[in-house]
Amino acid sequence: MNLLRACRIAKALLLLCTVLGITSCRQPGTRSFVSLEHGKFSVDGKPFFPVAVNYIAHLQFNDTTCWPAPFRNYERNDRFRYNTKDSALLLLKAEFELIRKMGFNSVRVTNLASDMKLRGDSLFPYLPAQYGLGRDSLYPLSGKHLEQYLDAVDELADVAEETGLKVVLLVKLFPGVPVYERQAVKLLERLKERPSIMAYDFFNEPLYFDVHDRPKREVHQVVQDWQKLFKQHAPRQLTTIGLVGVPEVFAWDPNVLAVDFISFHPYEYEPNQVLSELYWYGEQVDKPWIIGETSLPADNDSVPYAEQLAFARKTLTQTVACGGVGYSWWQYKDVKWGRFHSDFMGVLEQKGTTEVAPGLPYVDGTVKPVAQAFKEFNPEVSAGTCEKPANYYNFSSLHGARLTGKLLDQDRKPIEGGVILGWNEGWTRSYYTKSKADGSFELYGDFRFHHWMVSATRYSMERGDCQPGAFYTGADSVPAYYLGELTLDHMHLKE
Repeated sequence: MNLLRACRIAKALLLLCTVLGITSCRQPGTRSFVSLEHGKFSVDGKPFFPVAVNYIAHLQFNDTTCWPAPFRNYERNDRFRYNTKDSALLLLKAEFELIRKMGFNSVRVTNLASDMKLRGDSLFPYLPAQYGLGRDSLYPLSGKHLEQYLDAVDELADVAEETGLKVVLLVKLFPGVPVYERQAVKLLERLKERPSIMAYDFFNEPLYFDVHDRPKREVHQVVQDWQKLFKQHAPRQLTTIGLVGVPEVFAWDPNVLAVDFISFHPYEYEPNQVLSELYWYGEQVDKPWIIGETSLPADNDSVPYAEQLAFARKTLTQTVACGGVGYSWWQYKDVKWGRFHSDFMGVLEQKGTTEVAPGLPYVDGTVKPVAQAFKEFNPEVSAGTCEKPANYYNFSSLHGARLTGKLLDQDRKPIEGGVILGWNEGWTRSYYTKSKADGSFELYGDFRFHHWMVSATRYSMERGDCQPGAFYTGADSVPAYYLGELTLDHMHLKE
């Protein structure tokens, strides 16, 4: 019996149990929708704290059909094991089962519904996929191919349900591109009755992938329209947007986005950067929020596995303490993309193999010690207070140059937690800081700032340039530029 047939039989049995009123057929929680109540998730009326790992799933196809498959880069270079539908689905099930055993209850699935592309003036998108033994190709999402693709996504939802995992599915939307919205509606109509789909992630990291200078009011309207569209077609599933972090406040301000919850993606480029970001979310964000991505790369050589484990434990604790209602690690397994920072973030290393369960294929890779953090994690245990790191206002610990000033609202009251971003002359490097309780700020860098932007959540954004001749040298001999008192207008937006 192949996996697809087994899934269909399981669905039929579940339907029969429902008709006959037999509740013991259900595994508690796995076949119930996730809901948001009083700013926190619940399943079957019980608290649910999603602990997720990001998982890249690709589309595989042959001359007759297509199916979901693990990311090619998760496998060894010298072979391609999952070249049939049944074998790929079994490997997918093995990997999802391993994910559950490592302590996760959710997965954020990328690429399978988010990596779409347009060709010319096409009325439908194409999805990068792999043909046969792994040849890169484009799969048209139209006609019979669209139906086969929807079947493939449905099969991934089956595997998640069988292994007891909830799914946050990253989709592809872009302001002003209705082709993607039409595709999303088709996906929603197929998946709207699937409780294993916890939420849809509208847009991944707009700071990097959206156009510059989009006004907040336009962003608010765009997301509000997306939310209405999704709730019209899939009212029982949730919505989110994945934001880079604090610097998104200049356009994709988390508090003006009409989604059910916000997903943040903080990374540790500087000491305590993630702890600092989590503190800001806790103080400034009034919508439910989770960590949608974070990680610390470790190869057990230049960075010990123990350091990665400590980072996971510390950020899990800080997330709960600062009011976060979920946490997601990037990513499932180490990859071979050519940069240390991205290659060694996985919960599994590439070496060795792991036996998961009888009847399932082995998984390439060995579980890293960081998995202990997720196995041991208990969100119901008090996490203490939300820590404000000592270097919160200057986590880069630089003193080569600075911008100073003060943020005020229309009533000349200080704005705390506003964000100040300074750039070099060529717009290639930047640093940011936050305003203090009295509205004052000091932004430090290792170059003289030439361009600046300021904003705060639910406030307008202002920007300008530093005049080279207006720098002064203070008593500490640091070249400084005083921006003066900057007034931001409070934004009143209708949900």
